[in-house]
Amino acid sequence: MTNDWKLILKVIGGSALLLFVVIFGLSKMASPDSTLKVDEKVLLDGARFIKENGEIKVTVVNFSDMQCPACKAADIQTRELFSKPGVKIVTRLFPLPANLHPYALISAKAVETARILGKGWEMMTLLYEKQTEWSAVDKPEEKFAEYVKSLGLDEKIFLEMLGSKEVKDNVQRDADLAASLRLSGTPTFFVNGEQVGAPFVVGKVKELLGEKP
Repeated sequence: MTNDWKLILKVIGGSALLLFVVIFGLSKMASPDSTLKVDEKVLLDGARFIKENGEIKVTVVNFSDMQCPACKAADIQTRELFSKPGVKIVTRLFPLPANLHPYALISAKAVETARILGKGWEMMTLLYEKQTEWSAVDKPEEKFAEYVKSLGLDEKIFLEMLGSKEVKDNVQRDADLAASLRLSGTPTFFVNGEQVGAPFVVGKVKELLGEKP
């Protein structure tokens, strides 16, 4: 009988400890101190996709994957910020692993190549708009070549540059930054260095600009 009581007390004690751990974990998650904050200099170092308008008061940095549906939705949500006075918009390329998005890396390279050729933002918009199209083919490079041609670029030069070391290194630089920050997914937004959920980015920017929501 004594052993039974010892077993019961151990179970109760273990349950109490588990409950404490869960409650402590939730409290840490809810704590304002748990929000990831990063020095803007770190977020902007080596950035290549930058849009800014006037005297900058708010900087928005977005780590994005061209094959990520949530990134496409976030792009639509935040597009109004692209021309908003006082706002700097920065996109860093963060292709997720191939087991999640098979064409994440090649699409990031496609956007970077188009940027070097002068149409980076336009290519990014096209890849989001046509995401379901190029994600469903065997050789997305052929679709990408069609897209850059529609943007007025030479598709042969594009395809040659797509596999270049320059493009590879530029994309890797962004991916390395995401890894160093231990980012777990896309899109990941930072507003003035503070991580903000995608649905709340526009509201946060307007708040910092002193605008009504």
